[in-house]
Amino acid sequence: MEKDYRKELEKAAKQMILVHRVDTLIRLILRTIIRYLKVKHAGIFLYDKNKDEYVIKISKGKWGLKLSSGFAKVRKDNPLIKYFTNNKLKILGDDIILLERINQLLSSKKVKRNKKIKKLLEEIKFQFSLYNTKVCIPGFFRDKLIGVLFLGEKENKENFTSEELGFLSVLSSDVVMAIQNAWLFEDLNKQVEINRNLFLQTANALATAIEAKDRYTSGHTERVSRYSLAVAEEIKKMSKKKWERFLESLKIASLLHDIGKIGIKEDLLNKNGSLTKEERKEIEKHPLVGYSILKPIEGFQEPILGVKYHHERYDGKGYPNGLKGEKIPLIAQIISVADTFDAMTSHRPYRPAIKREKVMEEIKRNKGKQFSPLIVEAFLKAYKKGKI
Repeated sequence: MEKDYRKELEKAAKQMILVHRVDTLIRLILRTIIRYLKVKHAGIFLYDKNKDEYVIKISKGKWGLKLSSGFAKVRKDNPLIKYFTNNKLKILGDDIILLERINQLLSSKKVKRNKKIKKLLEEIKFQFSLYNTKVCIPGFFRDKLIGVLFLGEKENKENFTSEELGFLSVLSSDVVMAIQNAWLFEDLNKQVEINRNLFLQTANALATAIEAKDRYTSGHTERVSRYSLAVAEEIKKMSKKKWERFLESLKIASLLHDIGKIGIKEDLLNKNGSLTKEERKEIEKHPLVGYSILKPIEGFQEPILGVKYHHERYDGKGYPNGLKGEKIPLIAQIISVADTFDAMTSHRPYRPAIKREKVMEEIKRNKGKQFSPLIVEAFLKAYKKGKI
């Protein structure tokens, strides 16, 4: 196995988050695992939310399995699915199931005396034989089993090492997040055509998925959205432009402004201390990652500006493009102030929350520097009215 396989798989995991079609994503996942872990074949039992069952996706090519149509779907009462979803059945130690571990237990005196456990192990072993499998790794989103990754033997016929299994377990969480993300975007594309209200509900669901990765930002996107809309209402009073569509775009952009963080490792987002220079550079990639994720969605031109440019500064010292003054889109100018206010008034791993009055003074001090003067004035008005 190549020494840098972990780095390659991490890079592939980041690419996965940008894929919005589930079938394409599954092919990428299986191809990546086969290529870097040198296994003869791989597959996934993928949850079908419409039919409430699991669909089998198998790797193609030289060693791909040929399954009859009777094996194309897996019901929830399948022994493997039951094992992973019922904590009372965890007799194999942890979530990862190894064929060699099953064989060891079946040959033990303890299992031979327990008919119930022996029967379950024999049923699981039979499932392994159906798919010519050596190892199964589950993937959960919260407590929901999204899929089960199964791998055939390695080309060199060696056993999987504990390091490989541990890394596969971590990779499975990245795979699940990518699948969850793809599902949500498939829903988004459908809902753009059907109903804008449902579209906003899905945007909320995506925002929740973002916050699931960062335990320190619970409620952040909802508050940033609320503050942004309050500021926009104040600006609306000073403008003659049509605001209905803009407010809808602002709502979506503010909910999804941090969506790029889906592609950043959880341990970095949740680091309990100051970031290094390299870590900060990684975090600062999230506006462009968010832009890449949202770009394929039709009719998303205005909201995407808020996602891409919400960390630009009025004085031109922001990122990712160093835009200055009114070259920064209005939608991004608004989200920038709202995002900063909520970040400073919320607890973070590296500091406690700052009092709102002190944060307001800091925002006023940065008028014309970090923030647009117009937006700061509107923010102050909304704050004094108790809308923020």
